[in-house]
Amino acid sequence: MINFKNFLSLTIFVFVLSSCSSMNITEEKVFSNEVKTVETMSMNKDKQLDYSTKAINANATVYFDFDQSSLTSRSLQTLKSTVNALNNNLAITITISGHADERGTREYNLALGQRRAETVSSYLVLNGIDQSRITVISFGEEKPVAFGHDENSFSKNRRVEIN
Repeated sequence: MINFKNFLSLTIFVFVLSSCSSMNITEEKVFSNEVKTVETMSMNKDKQLDYSTKAINANATVYFDFDQSSLTSRSLQTLKSTVNALNNNLAITITISGHADERGTREYNLALGQRRAETVSSYLVLNGIDQSRITVISFGEEKPVAFGHDENSFSKNRRVEIN
């Protein structure tokens, strides 16, 4: 026969275990008359996509060291994939926007953002992208993505965005 102390311990254990494992299930319905299908596919090198009916993503972000406008090995990797996407999709035009962290004067940061954007633009042109497909702009410190006043935030704001 089970003694009362063991039975009580088992009951408490089962209660605690069942209260720890709860699951909320929600159902979400998405409906739009404009969306007919969603297609995901892997590409073979031999197969060409019809880019007039497909969404192409050539967005990229390139980060820079403090007070620098030179490309790093990490940024070169990002730019190589951007060059590939642009070379495979001749109809795409891009905007390259240069940014800086908040340190320095407004004028200095606008000039630094411009140098960074021009560096990225020059790299793309040197790798076969037509200059007429590229628009360059600098925002300096005006459009931060991180609002802290520490090195982690500063490093996220020292960037060039390709859109």
